Amino acid sequence: MKEAPWRGPLWVTLQNGMRRPFCGPYDALDFLENEWPSHGPLHARAVRACREALRHAEYVSSARNCFMAACVEASFPCTEAGNLQSRAGSKLMGRYR
Repeated sequence: MKEAPWRGPLWVTLQNGMRRPFCGPYDALDFLENEWPSHGPLHARAVRACREALRHAEYVSSARNCFMAACVEASFPCTEAGNLQSRAGSKLMGRYR
């Protein structure tokens, strides 16, 4: 397994208010499997997508989108390059359900 990093980090605000960067599918998968507070359908989809991205680099972008959607589902504010994802949140939720 060789990790291909995302085009830019995603910054997720955790429940305790701390902001944490995620730079690729390995970071995201570790968090999803070991620290994620709730396990909804978008969480499961993000786990599968991150595993696929670790096996096949062409799925890295999909894994990133699925991770962002899981963040929206779990009410974790997610920022990308300084832009709040809350505007895209409802769009992501609809696309990955």
